[in-house]
Amino acid sequence: MKVLHVIGGGEFGGAEKHILTLFRAFDPREVQMEVVCLFPAPFAELAREAGMRVEVLPMASKFDLRVVRRLRQLLTKGGYDLLHTHGVRANFLGRLAAWPWPGPVVTTVHSRLAQDYPHWWDRKINLLIEKWTSSRTDHFIAVSRFLAESLVQEGIARDKITVVYNGIELPLPSSSSGKSFRATWGVPPDVPLVATVGRLHPVKGHRYFLEAAAEVRRELPEARFAVIGTGPERRELEELAYRLGIEDSVIFTGFLPEVTSCYPEFDLLVLASLMEGFGLVVLEALALGTPVVATRVGGVPEVVREGETGLLVPPADAQALARAIIWMLEHRDRAQEMAARGKEMVAREFSSTRMAKDTLEVYRRVLRERRRRIGQA
Repeated sequence: MKVLHVIGGGEFGGAEKHILTLFRAFDPREVQMEVVCLFPAPFAELAREAGMRVEVLPMASKFDLRVVRRLRQLLTKGGYDLLHTHGVRANFLGRLAAWPWPGPVVTTVHSRLAQDYPHWWDRKINLLIEKWTSSRTDHFIAVSRFLAESLVQEGIARDKITVVYNGIELPLPSSSSGKSFRATWGVPPDVPLVATVGRLHPVKGHRYFLEAAAEVRRELPEARFAVIGTGPERRELEELAYRLGIEDSVIFTGFLPEVTSCYPEFDLLVLASLMEGFGLVVLEALALGTPVVATRVGGVPEVVREGETGLLVPPADAQALARAIIWMLEHRDRAQEMAARGKEMVAREFSSTRMAKDTLEVYRRVLRERRRRIGQA
């Protein structure tokens, strides 16, 4: 089976990690995966390094529909059995390209579209585009039960949706640089280190992480905080850290391609998102035995089970977040017990092997259904 994935690829977030994990987990004798990226970096480069065949179809603007023609040519000449799209832009362009193509389209939903666009006009346009083109998707994969229910509320038939949880490749890759995070950034081994990982976007709640960090510093003045990721909010967040008087305690690292290798050095991983379709970073942290505090939003409680595998706090509540961080840092044994249970849960329920198996079942089902419909036509 030959499958073409389409994704923006202008960042390296949960959707991009999802594709790489699938590629490594599939048996190449069963599934040949190739990917089209709409941006030349960073994902295209990382996918090539992993051994994937990558085609970059850059867009001159948001409305450059020439990509549709080039994507349609790829589909018709490439011998693909199935098209798999990820993200609003890739969904739109992929569905348009596939409209006259006989193969099925699968769309994986990684987040709620309404939360991805903070400006109402962008949100309205993208919701309309998604609604207009969604009929060309034969089947939807949701990476959490929360997202599956969101799709039903948006009018997608329940029998067109399958929940396939994000999986983790175990053991997770280790650093190839040989230098530790603490050594690189000058954090002594005995200093509490609290990290958050994700694109610097309003929906990720970094503002509340920094406000909580300022509260934590009042109780634990030696604590350090790492903000790992890149995005449009970086300058605003750096200015906020300065206004809060914690600029000397916060490290802004930018994008780190081998970030999972750093998790064991963190005393705590924090997810402060206002909305999260799944929360892959907390799964990665738990897989490596790193304690977790996260917001009770979206699909996160399906992974972080309160008091069992981590602590949950309300979104947009810096005080509650600070209290949870302080508790975890002051109760290290309890925090490690929760992390150990989380590690066992990840191995049991969230393996990359299971994700690949469930995804392959969806592929086979939609191919059978598409062939049956063509045969009846």
